[in-house]
Amino acid sequence: MIWSRRSFVEKGDGSMNYRAIDIAKYILRYCTEQNRPISNLKLQKMLYFIWMDFYKETGRDLFRDEFCAWQLGPVIPDVYDEYCAYAGMPIIATCPVEEINSQDRRVLDSRIEKYIPISASALVDRAHQPDTPWSLIYKGPARRGDVIPFSRMKEWSDQNDNVAT
Repeated sequence: MIWSRRSFVEKGDGSMNYRAIDIAKYILRYCTEQNRPISNLKLQKMLYFIWMDFYKETGRDLFRDEFCAWQLGPVIPDVYDEYCAYAGMPIIATCPVEEINSQDRRVLDSRIEKYIPISASALVDRAHQPDTPWSLIYKGPARRGDVIPFSRMKEWSDQNDNVAT
């Protein structure tokens, strides 16, 4: 697949694949507009759970950027690097967001609403539950770069009725 300058590539079947950074920007802007800005830690966990929720609902990958198993849970390193300067502070995002089709936006909006009220620490705890994709990959700080396979995330999503509750 070739990525364009836009946040997505339309595939032959009309579906879209987005970049994780553009989904992150969408989440941040949505949370800012709701007066509920979030930290980088919470953003990372929301990306993880929203990815699995989106897959469960649509049968499609939300994006193909890989999650890595870090100490505090799943992380997309490029997104982490973009926002790490905020540390634990809320990220106020007003930047424009690339195009996301209306059907995908509805799914994203409902999932963002689901996770906004949940604290970052509660999302970390959920990611750390036994037999989650993160817990099966994470082997300690020395190996924090290990990739969480999408196949494992899909399998886990298929086997669990409610991804993050």
